[in-house]
Amino acid sequence: MKKRGFTLIELLVVIAIISILGGMVISGAQQARKRGAVTKTKAQMASLETAISMYETDMGGYPGTDNKTLVEALTTEPEDPDWSGPYMNIKRNELDANGEYSDAWGNAFVYANPGKNNPSFYDLYSKGLNATGDGDDKDDIRNW
Repeated sequence: MKKRGFTLIELLVVIAIISILGGMVISGAQQARKRGAVTKTKAQMASLETAISMYETDMGGYPGTDNKTLVEALTTEPEDPDWSGPYMNIKRNELDANGEYSDAWGNAFVYANPGKNNPSFYDLYSKGLNATGDGDDKDDIRNW
């Protein structure tokens, strides 16, 4: 009586095919996750720009420089009758340990007023996935 079953070569071929397909799925998922983080960060920046614009309309100028000052200006009522905020609702999990608004990678946005790249305006950017740079790295997301 002849035994039925798979040969070692057949098993190795199937394992190789499954490994290749698994690698393709994982790679695609990583690319989708990266695109999702970029899209989320761009949306966060658009929301920040809208909130800053509303603040500037009410208060007659942009908030002071640095991320923490920006967050406070947009969310905390000062003793000024012109303030009509809060201009943005920021969740606790979107703030880092220092109270700074963070991008999709958990890095604080960089806000400077006046801006180096926009002297009569402000600079706003995310350092991107690598969390380094001054707004000019290829993975940085910026408003200029």
